[in-house]
Amino acid sequence: MAKISVIISVYNGENYLRNAIESALQQDYDNKEIIVIDDGSTDRTAEIAQQFGEQLIYIYQANKGLGAGRNTGFNASSGNYIAFLDHDDVWEKEKLSRQMNLMLSSHNDPLIFSQVQQFICPSLSEDERKRLSVNQTVMPGYIAGTLLISRERFKQVGYFIEEKQVGEFIEWYLRALEQNVPISLLNQVCLYRRVHNNNMGRQRDLYKRNDYLKILKASLNRRRTLLNGAI
Repeated sequence: MAKISVIISVYNGENYLRNAIESALQQDYDNKEIIVIDDGSTDRTAEIAQQFGEQLIYIYQANKGLGAGRNTGFNASSGNYIAFLDHDDVWEKEKLSRQMNLMLSSHNDPLIFSQVQQFICPSLSEDERKRLSVNQTVMPGYIAGTLLISRERFKQVGYFIEEKQVGEFIEWYLRALEQNVPISLLNQVCLYRRVHNNNMGRQRDLYKRNDYLKILKASLNRRRTLLNGAI
């Protein structure tokens, strides 16, 4: 049975981290390691992670951002396959086993995603819930939290950008598309994405239009370079 490394990068996640770790530990796929990267948290994140003892690998680093945390986790991992989980989301119990079954039946080493469903955090008050407009229908989840990828594919696409900007996964995914990496999508929901006060768009005030424009411009420049090289 191939080994899967589960990477959880967390910054100040004391309210939700335990649920995320437990959903990873409770996977019905046995050969796995859980790696928690504490990206400079100042709350009880370290205490909560370390309560799991030898069930996981805990690594602390100075705050560098989500992309850097995931890269650190990859460098510390030993699995044949890699999966990422945000500290405030949870997985369906059969997430890893379903994706590994699809991976093993494929012959082109694809990126494997799944469906995702959002849910409103139970800790929110009734007034807070009323102010939220949340799409809770099942939808395709082309996001890091649903991804299963082989170690070699990740090396091919490359590391996440480590600038403190939004859209680090979008930038990575665009690079994968540019390289024509095969992609598969499970029909089942494997990720439940928690919506709470601090993550509406992963903190709406952090969503800077210029960050997305930079990402798209870099992608277009890479595509032009490839086209010019082919002429």
